[in-house]
Amino acid sequence: MNLQQLIKERRSIASYQDKQVSIELIKDLLDIAIWVPNHKITEPWRFVFIQGDAKKKLAEINKQITLSISNVETDDALKIIGNNAYKKIMEIPFIFFVINRLHPQEKLREEDYAATSCVIQNFNLLAWEQGLSAFWKSGKLAFCEETAELIGLQENERIVGQIQVGYPAKSQSPPIPRESAKERITIIN
Repeated sequence: MNLQQLIKERRSIASYQDKQVSIELIKDLLDIAIWVPNHKITEPWRFVFIQGDAKKKLAEINKQITLSISNVETDDALKIIGNNAYKKIMEIPFIFFVINRLHPQEKLREEDYAATSCVIQNFNLLAWEQGLSAFWKSGKLAFCEETAELIGLQENERIVGQIQVGYPAKSQSPPIPRESAKERITIIN
């Protein structure tokens, strides 16, 4: 698969096969993914892999968040919603967080965030090339105090994303059409 094809065909598929994802494969892909433009070579990223009991804790956090924003009122409905939220996390074959150290200089802080985002995109493309779907999540679960505590987030860090990885259980959907970049170009002479 060539790079153009990878970029255009990659999808974030959140329905996974019941198939383990090798921790060594994830490490190898991350070792390649970090080769991004990074001003001053600050390399501000780190990765936290969630497994075992930590995954159960993350699933419980997801359950509590889901229940707290639910509009249902009956105990039976709440139980179903909570169990589904818990199960949703437990069924993800591999979960990791991408964390970005906050540089004291605002300019470098923003450049570091952009570089860390590029690491995620590189990882997603590399994963797709290996037959994996990597889903970059940035919802409530990735940005709550309980998750920050679970992953050991430091005061001088921020979460850039929660990455869910697995072998897709369904085929990719057709791409959502994009407006051509040519339509968004301004030429100044």
